[in-house]
Amino acid sequence: MKYFFFFFSLCCIGFSQEKKALTHDDYDLWQSISSTQISKSGNILLNEVKTSTSRGNGYLQINLLNNKYSAQFFNGTNAKITQDEKYIVFLEQPAYDSLRAEKKREVKKDKQSKPKLKIFSVAQQQIVDSLSRVKKFHIPEEADAWVVIEKFKDEKKKSKKDTTSKKKRKKKKKEDEKPKAKPLRQEADYAIVYNLASQEKDSIFQIDEIELAKEANHFYFSKSQGKKKPALGIYKYDVANLKAEVIDSTYFRYQKLSASKSGEQLAYYAAKDSVEKDSLQFELLLFNQQVISQITDTLGTNLRENWQVSTYQKPSFSEDEKSLYFHSKPIPKFSIDTTLLKEEIPEVDVWTYKDKRIQPEQKARAKQLENQAYISYYNLVENQLVNLQDEELDGIVFDKDKVQKWVLGYTDKAYRLQRSWSYPWLTDWFVVNTETGEKTFVLEALAQRPYLAPNGKYALYYNTEDQNWWSLNLAKQEKIKLTHNLDVNFFDEENDTPSAPRAYGFGGFTQKGEALVYDAFDVWKLDLSGVNQPEKMTKGRANSQEFRTLRLDAEDRSLASYYQNKLLLTSFGKFNKKQALFAVDANGEIKSLVSEGDYALSSFNKAEEEEKMIFRKQDFNTYPDVFVLKTNQEHQKITEVNPQQKDFLWGSVELVKWTAFDGTELQGLLYKPENFDESKKYPMITYFYEKRSDNLHRYISPQPSASIVNMSYLVSNDYLVFVPDIVYQDGKPGGSAENCILSGVEAMEKLPYVDSEKLAIQGQSWGGYQVAHLITKTDKFAAAGSGAPVSNMTSAYGGIRWDSGLSRQFQYERTQSRIGTNLWDDLDLYLENSPLFGVPNINTPVLIMHNDADGAVPYYQGIEFFMGLRRLQKPAWLLVYNNEAHNLRKMKNKQDLSIRMMQFFDHFLKDTPQPVWMKEGLPRTQKGKDLGYDLTEE
Repeated sequence: MKYFFFFFSLCCIGFSQEKKALTHDDYDLWQSISSTQISKSGNILLNEVKTSTSRGNGYLQINLLNNKYSAQFFNGTNAKITQDEKYIVFLEQPAYDSLRAEKKREVKKDKQSKPKLKIFSVAQQQIVDSLSRVKKFHIPEEADAWVVIEKFKDEKKKSKKDTTSKKKRKKKKKEDEKPKAKPLRQEADYAIVYNLASQEKDSIFQIDEIELAKEANHFYFSKSQGKKKPALGIYKYDVANLKAEVIDSTYFRYQKLSASKSGEQLAYYAAKDSVEKDSLQFELLLFNQQVISQITDTLGTNLRENWQVSTYQKPSFSEDEKSLYFHSKPIPKFSIDTTLLKEEIPEVDVWTYKDKRIQPEQKARAKQLENQAYISYYNLVENQLVNLQDEELDGIVFDKDKVQKWVLGYTDKAYRLQRSWSYPWLTDWFVVNTETGEKTFVLEALAQRPYLAPNGKYALYYNTEDQNWWSLNLAKQEKIKLTHNLDVNFFDEENDTPSAPRAYGFGGFTQKGEALVYDAFDVWKLDLSGVNQPEKMTKGRANSQEFRTLRLDAEDRSLASYYQNKLLLTSFGKFNKKQALFAVDANGEIKSLVSEGDYALSSFNKAEEEEKMIFRKQDFNTYPDVFVLKTNQEHQKITEVNPQQKDFLWGSVELVKWTAFDGTELQGLLYKPENFDESKKYPMITYFYEKRSDNLHRYISPQPSASIVNMSYLVSNDYLVFVPDIVYQDGKPGGSAENCILSGVEAMEKLPYVDSEKLAIQGQSWGGYQVAHLITKTDKFAAAGSGAPVSNMTSAYGGIRWDSGLSRQFQYERTQSRIGTNLWDDLDLYLENSPLFGVPNINTPVLIMHNDADGAVPYYQGIEFFMGLRRLQKPAWLLVYNNEAHNLRKMKNKQDLSIRMMQFFDHFLKDTPQPVWMKEGLPRTQKGKDLGYDLTEE
């Protein structure tokens, strides 16, 4: 009896620990790190964790690294660390289930649960205060510990029920009795000023805009009575004394408050008119040392003739507070027939062959074009205006935090027409003298933007024509070729589109101002003056290691980053996919910080004032948790975001190689189930885009799909997944897919565990096109999933990418579609590469997804494909998600697609019964009522 009980207990334990396959109901269990912060000292580390689906609760993890303290706080978001690192302020979002229940009950939005503000004391290692119904908060970047909290209006407290009779409660009110006014806290949203050191609080009502200076212990705000009522004014608030003083109350409307770094100056727009907002005439005002002065006015002071200030762009101060930047633009002129009623005005878009931007692009960029304005600055020391930009320039590239005599201006006006069919897109560049506003044309038809050197003397740029890096002496406008004597290429040697290859990349500027650029494997240091020869800093080519720099300075991404006074570098194995972190000193000596391994490293960050670094590390089986770099090759894991993964079947991934039909050596990925048995036969789904083998060590969270299959879900459910790399030949996108994908599938079929009768393919967008093409050429696959496919290149060539409003012609001639010529010169290539014309050859069941608000691939492409299949009665289904984009954005639709896509593949690859929606369809009358997921009796 004892033996039986012992055996039974062991069986129960074994059963309870058995892993289970992932289902569509498990997606909500997975969480992800949405943001990570490390404090200036490197002691405080914050990680905000949310569910991948947003259906559930997350937490804020606070780590005090010096104290070995770690704690998690429910639904913590938007965390900020005070300058003195004494406090952490964050919002606690309402519980997901509670908020969902309120929405289910149709509780009004203003009555629904609101976030709470939490204040965490670093010294006490606990929450020291909490405030309810908080909208958002502001803390200064470099001042004392205080916070301005914007709150939703307070809820009216429910009074106790009156038990007296109705008769007694119906007493007549006195004639002079007035209704009791509501407290201001219940009338509208308001703000609280909270001094964290003293814990004193003060309330501010009728607040409109809030503006904090970077270093000041005061802030500015404006007060308003409502949109059509006069503003109450602009105020300066002294946090130490919890006291506000009025600065200006003479104008009808105030906009775009902007404080200087010290907070001693404030710029803002103001309008005196009390008419409708659309016709308000704004002026730019400056508050400085208790004095208000007009920088511009409605009469045109400090403005070009017939120009006005633009209130769309916020004014700003230079770092040294000597310059005030603002934008202005010509006063628009319209010929409006005011005699017409609104319903009498025709609604028409007029397209002409002379349009530099086609009408759809103008529509997509309407707000930007309407608010196009040109930057100037007012010299606050010499009281002088300088116009940096005029209508000839589209923009200016400069750093407001630096004193720069020479900056760059640019325009693409000369090339806008040909952007519809040509690529790369070209831009002309000018040197602009910031002291006078004078501009000089220096660089013609540049395909990549230049980089301004930190010393302000040079610009670095890459010339796609001669494929070299150059420097430009800004004062002399002299050009110096820097890389022409080297025996390596700085352009992408594997570029397989019919357009000029781009440079491998720019790695930032060194501490001494040299430029760092890349070849295929190494980092080179360039002297911008051209005096010193280029110097190779790494030795990656011999081992096919790609060395690249890190640029971690959030305030200046053009600077390369250092650790312990050594240049930070990552390496990536081109063929083995291993990654590492290094540091190299001035003598070229390389020190390993994170040794090379079978993982991917990402999300590097460094403390601003101390030599402390964080990063994330992952592989297919390991979520990218956060690590702290401690000492040489030692790093400590800080987070454990998805511990539940141990309860589920997962899988593995390996790098595979084969030879394409044309002899090209290729790589790809093969994902296998966790309990892989080589003696079994497995169904295999092949997914592809272009090249994906570099993702060997990428973790893939189980989550509802925006468009493609999920590898983690598939291997957990006993599928193999094959992901081949594809290389292309100009004019043969379809043939290239055949050459690489079909050869790879045939190579996988030779493996004893691949079931050749249960093969499928799936892809989205460019991948969806290749799926559609392949099934016109082979009957190898039992099923195919094609998302947002281009099916007819002849009609797609003349289409529009509706999100951007751009013509699709450049895409076919010069970029991804790779035809390399226009429709009329080589019609045969467009026909040959269009799956629509091969529909009669298709015998593979196909599931198409193409959404009616697709802004990348025209929706009618999916319709053309489906209607052809339907006409010939080929087995096909089309999923159209309403008001959805190229890739799904709404979680409910992602969940739906994941279910339908796997029901489709399960039916054809695992012989499960068809669901109702596949077998019987889903009539319009059933939409939103019956999802049709139920499996039918076969």
